[in-house]
Amino acid sequence: MNSARQIRIVYVNHTGSVSGAERVLINMVRGLDRERFEPFVVCPADGDLMRLLSAEDVTCVALPPVQARFSGGLSALWKAATSLAGSVAALRTTLKWLHPNVVHANTLRAGIAASLASIGTGRRVVWHLHDILPSHPISTAIRWSAIMLRPARIVAVSDATARAFPLPGALQSRVTTIHNGIDLNRFPLKSTGASETVRKELGVPAEAFLVCAVGQVCERKGLLELVQAFGQAHTMAPDMHLVLAGSVVFAHERDYFNRVRAAASVPAIASHVHFVGEIEDVSALLQAADLLVLNSKQEPFGLVLVEAMSSGTPVLAARVGGVPEIVNDSLNGWLVERGDTAALAAKLVELVQRPDLLRRIAITARCETCQQFSLQRFQHRLNRLYAELDRTPNSVWNARNRPAIAVDSED
Repeated sequence: MNSARQIRIVYVNHTGSVSGAERVLINMVRGLDRERFEPFVVCPADGDLMRLLSAEDVTCVALPPVQARFSGGLSALWKAATSLAGSVAALRTTLKWLHPNVVHANTLRAGIAASLASIGTGRRVVWHLHDILPSHPISTAIRWSAIMLRPARIVAVSDATARAFPLPGALQSRVTTIHNGIDLNRFPLKSTGASETVRKELGVPAEAFLVCAVGQVCERKGLLELVQAFGQAHTMAPDMHLVLAGSVVFAHERDYFNRVRAAASVPAIASHVHFVGEIEDVSALLQAADLLVLNSKQEPFGLVLVEAMSSGTPVLAARVGGVPEIVNDSLNGWLVERGDTAALAAKLVELVQRPDLLRRIAITARCETCQQFSLQRFQHRLNRLYAELDRTPNSVWNARNRPAIAVDSED
């Protein structure tokens, strides 16, 4: 089943649920050159990740879940440690079976598990940073884990993410920024007919100014402040509608979602705010929208910004994290300061009144920005990284002598 030219990559993910990091993982394997690379994914069986990866013709192997929250007292800490130990043992057995050239851990928790499972084997482990780590004892512990376990390479999704994960000396030289990329063909330029169909399904008038927000429902995304800003702007732009697309991924965010819904239930705006939950066709919503807003309090990258730009939809975002690495204020989109609800409301009102400006900015973004964040460019940099790691001396295993294995795709 293998050719002598292939490099085997095992991707490890600590959860089977799908959010931003998992969408990047799907893009990673989707754009992989199967003539040169052979991908496997090891992750928990709960959630939709395995199903989505199977659709990309990727073999998945089940992994016991890694406890997601290392906090909450001694009992929770013990539970987390026990969970991690079980996952490490299972992962070590799986890696011995698969004999990968490179182990690519797609999250920090997966990175810790993959590095522990690879101790003494010489395997090259990549940690992929999708988070801007705050100052917190748990975050400090993760940084010390990177120092002690010494991953072969740390990939950050943005320069902001890399700066937030400071490492000393030699380890700092192992940090590489590879901006996320999307398949631009999956986010084609909007068309009038398709947009009208989507608006009709949403209950949004064809002539209304439609603002949308797409992503996980959580406090970090600043959705409550967006609804409040929309309420302020709506008094000046009564034909404006807001669509919130996304769902709660983690149970502790349920109360926050209820607060967002309560804010949107104010009579003045209740009929103009639409909660549509998780949607399969994000592209269709982006094409139907006049503006995408990403009002995050912190954002490592902001993949949906590129998706909107590719769709011909202008973007308005908070100036946080890796967002300014995508959006250049007033050139290919607009930025407001984090938490400035009044400024966000004022910008919404301004843009409603400037359709000519919206069109010009959208053209600039699609023509000049999107190619910088294409899946091809993203995958090219990853491919170079994998090839470099595979050439590293003293690898436990190489393509010329690795044993062929048969894997049941139903596993």
